[in-house]
Amino acid sequence: MDYDRIFTQAIDRLHVEGRYRVFIDILRNKGSFPNARCFAG
Repeated sequence: MDYDRIFTQAIDRLHVEGRYRVFIDILRNKGSFPNARCFAG
């Protein structure tokens, strides 16, 4: 069974449906909302 193909197709389907999400890495300090530092490239 070709699991790489199965997972690739599943992820592609999420992209097409608009349900694929990417979350950014941030650091929030208590008491300074909404300020945050982003660590994304």
